Amino acid sequence: MGMTRPNHEEPEMADENDKQAEALIAALAPKIAEAILPQITESVETQIKGVVTKNDELLDKLAKQKADDNHSKLLAAAESQYQARLDGNGLYQGRKPGDSIKIKKSDARSVSKYREAKALAEKEGVPLEIVAND
Repeated sequence: MGMTRPNHEEPEMADENDKQAEALIAALAPKIAEAILPQITESVETQIKGVVTKNDELLDKLAKQKADDNHSKLLAAAESQYQARLDGNGLYQGRKPGDSIKIKKSDARSVSKYREAKALAEKEGVPLEIVAND
């Protein structure tokens, strides 16, 4: 190969360069992959662990919340049961549903207390009973 055909040498040089570049890439690719893959894997695993942990936390929270909700509902129900048994003076009455509503004579004189007792009796469909003062 002399300098007689320079036009033939250029494409060959380009070919050589391409081949070298390809060879270099071929040689480096596995090394690059080897270097990067563990990091990618680790990062993915970390992310997955994070997601799983977060998931568990959320599920725990949800379970606790459900329990709390049920607890709150029970407490609210108990509270309203208790409140329903308080008479106008905030005294506890051991009334069972279906028992008549009792109001003291002195309380019956108060229009608002009488009205409240009457309304409660009607709501529960039980008689209103006026009882003697203690």
